[in-house]
Amino acid sequence: MGADLVEMPCIRCGDCATACPERLQPQQLLRDLRAGDLPRSREHGLDDCSLCGRCDPVCPSHIPLLQQFREAQSAIREQDAQARMANAAREHFERREARLKQEAIERTEREATLAQHASSTDAVAAAIERARAKRQQPRTPT
Repeated sequence: MGADLVEMPCIRCGDCATACPERLQPQQLLRDLRAGDLPRSREHGLDDCSLCGRCDPVCPSHIPLLQQFREAQSAIREQDAQARMANAAREHFERREARLKQEAIERTEREATLAQHASSTDAVAAAIERARAKRQQPRTPT
């Protein structure tokens, strides 16, 4: 678009759609983008836009469609990257929580086993002590 050409409102002529090799509706994508609705623009095929720029020169309203689509695809890539990072962080957190829970269960089981072993060791020591005490008592003749 030349510097002397002023952008005007879209008149929905369809020239951009005719020029689009991907058979998209650039005027619909533009409406979605100007409404700030990236998800809807994706539904209408923004991801399929090859950024060939054939829609720009045929637009009688001199709308910089290519620039709009390029910026939107960049914003979508950024959102997707942030979503991937958030998902990775959530998965990492969930794995850590599961590991900590499993470690707590194993620790409780170990402590129960050690307590049981300690009580059986105490019982053996008590029996040995009773046997010693019994041997040390003087026997009374019967």
